[in-house]
Amino acid sequence: MQTDPHAQTTLATVAHARSPFVIGPQLPPKAAASATKAAPANSAEAAPAALSLELVEIELALDPDDLAEHGFRDTVRDAAESAGAELLFDLPASGLVRNAQRIAVVCLSRDDGGKFGLVVLSPEGDRINVMEPGPETGGLVQFAKAFVGVLEKL
Repeated sequence: MQTDPHAQTTLATVAHARSPFVIGPQLPPKAAASATKAAPANSAEAAPAALSLELVEIELALDPDDLAEHGFRDTVRDAAESAGAELLFDLPASGLVRNAQRIAVVCLSRDDGGKFGLVVLSPEGDRINVMEPGPETGGLVQFAKAFVGVLEKL
């Protein structure tokens, strides 16, 4: 039986390069590096930011039945209070967040200049979602910080 020495060397090299502790297929070094590059911030495939524990608590406290019965503002206020946060204000989303009719700003903590979260109402008015503030809502967060500053002086 005649074997190709180049094929044996290649197989030995590949077998040696694979770590026995890695499960599943491995990418060649160049492909692995390109696969781990972060997607641009404006990419449609960019993953949403992970929610803070405080926002998860608010999300769990949101009751869709309350939305139909009491409206957006009261539903968000009740959920925020049950999570130990406070509703600061709500206003029309006006393009600040895509696919949203209204947006509410909740104060999660007043420590270190404040920590804020956002609650948005779907365009149809039938769903509420929570989200971390991002670059597109930076001005709204700055306004919320100023709003809290005024509240603390009263």
